[in-house]
Amino acid sequence: MQKEIVMPLYEQIYSDFKEGVITSFYEKMYPELLAYTTRLLGEEYAFLAEDCVQDAVFKTYQQYRSFPSSMQWRVFLYTCVRNGAINILRKGKAQKNYQAQIDDYEGDISLNFIEQETLTLLYEAINALPEKYKTLFTLSFEQGLKNSEVAEHFHIAEITVKKQKARLIELLRNNLKGKMDKEGIFILLLFLSEI
Repeated sequence: MQKEIVMPLYEQIYSDFKEGVITSFYEKMYPELLAYTTRLLGEEYAFLAEDCVQDAVFKTYQQYRSFPSSMQWRVFLYTCVRNGAINILRKGKAQKNYQAQIDDYEGDISLNFIEQETLTLLYEAINALPEKYKTLFTLSFEQGLKNSEVAEHFHIAEITVKKQKARLIELLRNNLKGKMDKEGIFILLLFLSEI
């Protein structure tokens, strides 16, 4: 009577795998690979563990002839799983970074859009002013002349320039009513009064 040689578990799985019989692999080894991958991916990406293991199995199966031993086969398989998990984690991190940049960029676009819209409304309101107030706006706010310098330009008293600037701001406020919310008008006029 001849003794039956019993192969260690992984040797048998490897032998079956090389012959294209993967039932023992999926029954015995697949669950441990899945658990390993799930631990590597963590809670956030655990749902991708099965895809990762399947990719590793496919890569390993494509090269099964190149492994001289079951140990090298297992090392390659686990390496493929680990590398796949690392790629998933890197892509996840890159995607989060990219999304954060997109969110910042969209915030910048919104702010730029609001700023441009506000400036457009302001210049439309300025163009609707009588000529005297347009000139006052240009001298006071665009050129940054002091009230005394504007008074010299118009040959009027400095107190008159202050009153005309107050009237200018009132005219702008009236021109902008209904086009901007109250906070926007307030901020814009506050900005103008500080210039």
